[in-house]
Amino acid sequence: MRTIYKKELARIFKDKKMVFSVFLLPVLIMVGIMALVGNLTSRQMEDIENHESIVYMMNEPESFTAFLDASDLHMDVKSVETEAERDDVMSMLKEGDADLFIEFPENFDSLIQGYRQGDEVPQIKTYYNPSEDYSSSAYELISNQSLEAYRQVLLSQRVTDMNELQVFTVNSDNKDMVVQDDQKASGKALGMMLPYFITILLFAGAMGIGTDMIAGEKERGTMASLLVTPVKRKSIVLGKVFALMTISGISSVIYIVVMGATFPKILGGDSGLDLEITPEQIVMIGVLLVAIAFLYSAIVILLSVFARDLKEASTYITPTYMVVLVIGMMTMFTTREAGMKDYLIPFYNTALALKGILTSEVTMAQYGVTLAMTLVLGGILTAVIAKAFESEKVMNL
Repeated sequence: MRTIYKKELARIFKDKKMVFSVFLLPVLIMVGIMALVGNLTSRQMEDIENHESIVYMMNEPESFTAFLDASDLHMDVKSVETEAERDDVMSMLKEGDADLFIEFPENFDSLIQGYRQGDEVPQIKTYYNPSEDYSSSAYELISNQSLEAYRQVLLSQRVTDMNELQVFTVNSDNKDMVVQDDQKASGKALGMMLPYFITILLFAGAMGIGTDMIAGEKERGTMASLLVTPVKRKSIVLGKVFALMTISGISSVIYIVVMGATFPKILGGDSGLDLEITPEQIVMIGVLLVAIAFLYSAIVILLSVFARDLKEASTYITPTYMVVLVIGMMTMFTTREAGMKDYLIPFYNTALALKGILTSEVTMAQYGVTLAMTLVLGGILTAVIAKAFESEKVMNL
């Protein structure tokens, strides 16, 4: 076993190109993608903020026009005079050529000034396109904020003391209304992404190397030569599984360290990711990553055993990879508190445990069950691989 183990590791570590492609290239690509996404997102937000909103108004009163001029909002205001122009504006909203349409009742100022108790309250109608970012931003700024401020101005002209209309206020001077554990909040944010990226990088890395260890050697004819040597087939299996586990484990640690250090910077200073990981959490994550690497390695090698060549092995592994990936993503959309039964579900339990470690919510019992389940399942698959290696029918596929 030791000979096979060293042989597989030497094949990777003695090749500089292989070291770069296995350990560095995937994480560089992932960090590059995340940096690009973060950059594009910030540019999009900046573009929306700098955009001059195109606002159309119908029957707008002089008081509101004066209010907008005093507000100094970044917008291009245009008047609508006829019903035909109104229909054109509605079409422009659908096409994204206009951002907001505000329709006032006719003689709005007169209705406000001549209002008497029992009269119908004038209604201002706003129209926007929620599928357009510019339109949604204009609606939020003008319809939800500026019109509310304008309403307060008009109300102050009707009521001498505005406080008479306020039964109570909510958080008007409460600077400490947000009560949260910053460590837990940061861990929750990172814990939503971490299982997903671990699955992508760790499983994908095991796929490339693991298929070549078995199906690749079958295709090249070196597996047949290896099987006729005095080395026990069980030792061949264990050597290859542990070698792949070691490579996957090292690569996963590199991925996590790099991403943990770069993600807060990539997402920006306002991301809220200010996580401090304790030595205990590092050990728990490290041990669990070894177990996950063992399980993924066993899956990849098992499927490769039943393949004739690399192409067939990839055909078998890709659907499995997608299933594992979807299960890992499920923790991103889970709001309920996980129970002990959830930690008995393979693959899903590892994602839950990783998330729970970062938020300090996982118990030692839950962690122990997850670790045991992962190692036992990996051990069972390894035993199946060893059994398959003993079958001449399987190995001569």
